[in-house]
Amino acid sequence: MSFIPYEDVPLYLAIQGQEGQYVFAESASISVNHSLTTARQLDDQIFSIASYSETGDNIEYDSKSFTANSTFTVLLGPIGGPPKPLATSIYQIPKDTRISFPNGKSLYFRDSITPDGFNYAVRLYSKDSGWSLTKEDAQNGFFEPIFKHVTQSPIVGSLDVSFYVNKGNLPGIFNILGESHSFMSPTIDEGKIHGYLGDFRFSCASLNNFSFSLSPNSISQARASFSLYGSLIKDNSFSADYFNSDLYKQQSIPHGSTSQILGFSSLGLDHPVSFSYSITVENEPQYGIPPTSLYKTNSSEDSLTVPIKIRKKATTISMSLQGDNLDPNILEDGFGGKKAKIDVELHDLSYSSYSPGELKNLVDSEQNTNGLLHTLSCHGSIVSQDLSVSSGGHLMGKIDIVQNVR
Repeated sequence: MSFIPYEDVPLYLAIQGQEGQYVFAESASISVNHSLTTARQLDDQIFSIASYSETGDNIEYDSKSFTANSTFTVLLGPIGGPPKPLATSIYQIPKDTRISFPNGKSLYFRDSITPDGFNYAVRLYSKDSGWSLTKEDAQNGFFEPIFKHVTQSPIVGSLDVSFYVNKGNLPGIFNILGESHSFMSPTIDEGKIHGYLGDFRFSCASLNNFSFSLSPNSISQARASFSLYGSLIKDNSFSADYFNSDLYKQQSIPHGSTSQILGFSSLGLDHPVSFSYSITVENEPQYGIPPTSLYKTNSSEDSLTVPIKIRKKATTISMSLQGDNLDPNILEDGFGGKKAKIDVELHDLSYSSYSPGELKNLVDSEQNTNGLLHTLSCHGSIVSQDLSVSSGGHLMGKIDIVQNVR
């Protein structure tokens, strides 16, 4: 047995109908949750003996003296009838399952039973001899079967990624707003995301949230979370080829030394030192109703587990800035929700490890001289301001802005 090292587990993501990208991930994980519950009635575990026979004719209870390891058949239900079968909420009753009766008495199932709605009579045995059950005791047995479970919602997985953003994946894969070209109608792109983590392929993912922060003299590490629908398929051929991909080509990533925050002076800040940005969206998967649950899609996945469409609903952008000051006027005019508009321009370091002669033969992804990579904006209301100082530190202000996009 061998464990696969981190460097041999690539993460690849692509938007439906577009070329994908490898993501420079610090960490990534896939998990699956399925909400299940048991569909049972309160008396499904009650074991009532109507008579010691196999038929429902002339149901009368006659007390029986049990013999150790001797098998006998009982008819289930209330005394006098009508017979009542084992509950179909039960998945299975294993052989030798104990039935507890009052006064410490016990009987056991001779056979393993999978109830089908017609189990009116069952075979039991006792481990001891010379005892019996009264009418009252025979109606109050209790046993612990294995119950069936029913789903409360579709099976949904999650993909959580900590990664480094770059020029290629910011406006594309991690464009949580889903804003497409302005000439398209509607302008919201709700295409599904597919990809791989190592050798495990998924075909339907939706971005739920994206966040990152930036400070001087540091690169930006981001986090994102996706919902996964459908099947995970293992494909051993994928990781064998990714060494020949552009994953290991020089990537252009944002850096705090060159990125800029625009519009902060209107908030009372003179020198912003850091910011954080997050955006979350409420996704609503929409499922089709096929003529039968055995209906298969063209991708050979059960259509009941893969949404036809994933609608983007309530979307919220949050931005937090930290600097040397704050705007005191918010105490006076902030009751109506003072507005703020902040733009963050993400730049790379604009350097290259290649000579000028080599640069002209390189594509963008092979150099780190792209300059402006992407612009992120938050145009909303100021929801909180903090001003604090501590021993050995400096007076610092913090401003939180929230924008409800839709």
